[in-house]
Amino acid sequence: MPVITYTSGTTALVAKVRNHRVRLWGGGGAGGGATGSPAAAGGGAGGQKAESRVALAPGTSYNVVIGGTATGTTTTTVNGNDTTFNSTTVVAKGGAGGVGNSATTTTGGVGSSASGVGDTVTAGGSGADASSTTAPGGGGGGGGGNASGGTGGTGTSPGGTGGAGGASNAPGSPGNTYGGGGGGGRATNTTDRAGGNGAAGGAIVDWIPPCNHMMLGVG
Repeated sequence: MPVITYTSGTTALVAKVRNHRVRLWGGGGAGGGATGSPAAAGGGAGGQKAESRVALAPGTSYNVVIGGTATGTTTTTVNGNDTTFNSTTVVAKGGAGGVGNSATTTTGGVGSSASGVGDTVTAGGSGADASSTTAPGGGGGGGGGNASGGTGGTGTSPGGTGGAGGASNAPGSPGNTYGGGGGGGRATNTTDRAGGNGAAGGAIVDWIPPCNHMMLGVG
């Protein structure tokens, strides 16, 4: 079964047969930034996974757009970017960013299946809250897997694991592809610390070649 994997940018898929399976992962949300001393922020949510069987016209071009990296900051909540197939045919939404703070505890991004498009849409894992001003939250996994404390959630393979919450006086760790949320930052002095980057999304498209499709239809 031919398989094409997409990891960045916008690429045209030229359909070879009619029946395809499309699997998409949205980009992970960035972790929240830590401002103040001490301060710790919540982790970003992982991106959605959306899957559909789609009928395409052979020889026709369809755009696959991969949600790019969500860059963590010290001050702004940064949501993950969407991944789409043929614009609206299949859509995996990016994860919610973790909430930044100013010497207070804050919440992680909540995983959601809302607004995704597909035969099945699975929420990304939720980022963990910062449980105290010295304990940032980890990021959620791509396509599922909630973070626990400072540990990132394990995504449903090949969805990526979320990044860990920042170590003492450090930015959050970035999420892993596809779609892992970034960990929250941690500040222990007057230097602000950014949240970890949310990982880019991804796409996998496969299909049944015409000869195999006819054989499967026999009997």
